[in-house]
Amino acid sequence: MPVEPPGILLLAELYPPTIGGSGVLLESLYSRLPNHRVHVITDGTGSRVQRGVPVTGVRMSARDWGVLGRGCLARHVRIAREVRRLTSGDVIVHCGRGLPEGLSAALSGRRFLCWTHGEELGYASTSRELSWLLRRVYGRAAAIVANSRNSARLLGGWGVEADRITVIQPGVDATRFRPDADRGAWRERHAPHGELVLLSVGRLQRRKGHDLVLAALATWQPEDPPVRYLIAGDGDHREVLETEARSLGIRDRVVFLGPVSDDELPGLYAASDIFVLPNRRDGVDFEGFGIVFLEAAAAGLPCIAGESGGAPEAIQDGETGLLVSGTDHCELADVIRRLARSTDERQRMGERGRRRALHEFRWEDGVRRLSDLHRRVSSGRQR
Repeated sequence: MPVEPPGILLLAELYPPTIGGSGVLLESLYSRLPNHRVHVITDGTGSRVQRGVPVTGVRMSARDWGVLGRGCLARHVRIAREVRRLTSGDVIVHCGRGLPEGLSAALSGRRFLCWTHGEELGYASTSRELSWLLRRVYGRAAAIVANSRNSARLLGGWGVEADRITVIQPGVDATRFRPDADRGAWRERHAPHGELVLLSVGRLQRRKGHDLVLAALATWQPEDPPVRYLIAGDGDHREVLETEARSLGIRDRVVFLGPVSDDELPGLYAASDIFVLPNRRDGVDFEGFGIVFLEAAAAGLPCIAGESGGAPEAIQDGETGLLVSGTDHCELADVIRRLARSTDERQRMGERGRRRALHEFRWEDGVRRLSDLHRRVSSGRQR
């Protein structure tokens, strides 16, 4: 009779409905884990069951991830106590990030492993305290999970040996995101005269490159195909982008949709023609991977992405989409024109992208790798 694997406590400040790709990644994997007792602690209050998984809300959010600031160590200790309360000796803590979650887990005394999405490495590198803490957390962790090969490569600079790292890339539900999803009234509402629809989905941050798309559209000429640019998502950068669209004289071609519900998102992709998110490094901030590129590909859209961070792993340049520098709006304008003028190329890239999403980015594959890693950690064979 098979032995039941130890339980899992997922400690993740960022977890749906909080907006963000890392939260989607964690929920999509842990809610699919077979034969594991999974419990989630996330930022918030109260308790609920979400996609079949019990979720406990605890106050976790803070500007300072360290221990030296006022109340910082007390916050980690409080979360560590909650971890101990909800776990027994056979439970392994899975941390959404090395900091701040990994530090709280280390203080709890429970066995733990850590996810790395990339962006937190850049943030920790800005502080001697955080850098010191993150290295100690990684040294204590039973294993490290990287969301991309790029994140795994960066971990080497933090002293993490390659044989302690398991790469588990995001996946996509190709039964939800597909070319024939119900488009609803997206096109009738925003492209009533047959305009080509450009789409961006994600948090409105400078590194995503929305401003570069606006600058590219400002170069549009009367002989270019008419376009509408739909921006789904919200964030601190929205007011700046709206002001920029007005100052460039293209506000009538840009639609800020705000947050789009999970139910509406597949139809929005299906109603669009080109997905564009020319991400770039912004200081220490960069794109860890980009689940939205997989969602767009599964919906049959050609993608335009920046060649930084983990995004090049989500796109095959010249096959399923096109990579740009993320710093040159004229280059981006030329790439958008290229796809806008060629229905055949858009269709060819879209078909290849969906095939790749179906075969290479299945959530089931990630679930299997995560389950195998959990069993190795529980048996002491994580390396």
